[in-house]
Amino acid sequence: MKTTRAEGDGGAEEAAIELVEVAARSAVMAGRHLAGHFQREVGTRQKTGVHEHDVVTVVDGEAEALIRRELTTAFPASVIIGEEEGTSGAGDICWFVDPIDGTHNFSRGIPLFCCSIGVTVRGRPVGGCVYDPVHDELYTADPRGLRLNGAPVAEPRARPVPMVLTDIPNAGMTNDPVELELFTALLAAADVRRIGSSALALAYVATGRADMALNADTFAWDVAAGRALVTAAGGTFVAVPEPPPTTRPGGFVAWRRGFDETGAAALTALNSIPALR
Repeated sequence: MKTTRAEGDGGAEEAAIELVEVAARSAVMAGRHLAGHFQREVGTRQKTGVHEHDVVTVVDGEAEALIRRELTTAFPASVIIGEEEGTSGAGDICWFVDPIDGTHNFSRGIPLFCCSIGVTVRGRPVGGCVYDPVHDELYTADPRGLRLNGAPVAEPRARPVPMVLTDIPNAGMTNDPVELELFTALLAAADVRRIGSSALALAYVATGRADMALNADTFAWDVAAGRALVTAAGGTFVAVPEPPPTTRPGGFVAWRRGFDETGAAALTALNSIPALR
């Protein structure tokens, strides 16, 4: 299932704009908390129930608690699905919260991590935000379109060499041969980078810093905001499976306009990975 830029009447658009403004305010607040702990010693442990290279810090939980408090204060009748604290609340509004997307980077002092908050209303994506506290970059998407630090994002210029962001094949896991074949194909078609944050990768695709992003070990909170960013910019996002899961890993591929052929080929490969079926 493909997602394209959301449409709506004036009232629905105003409501979505307000939701994203609250999400952005919450993400910036949490991001500043992260910045205060970045490149300092923080308690880090291996995360249970996932692959052996996944970690969590005490700051993840602190940041999520800050975000939850802000969201529930503004919209008490809503659901929050967070990476660290699970699901709480009830209502038509649903927030998908990743307090630190790129936790391993954060814990090692690498400046590639972000706060990510996506929002749906009655199951329909209406917007989201990704905040990179190190570079003070706030990416937002609502019915008005894509913005970076409040300013509309211009159509990126064409680049001579395409860039793909992916963490496939996944570290710390037994990789299916399809993943290795996909990675080999990507290396032949583009400059390929691993950045360790799906939310940032999607923000970079939305703004034209990269042309395509894909991963095969993600949950709904990893991609809800980035999905909104990409589609607000006129790009394509496809989840495998759809909707993105919250109880087991899924995958996604997203691409800018003009990369439909490459994106479709990557999607075919993702659909062939047994763990994503």
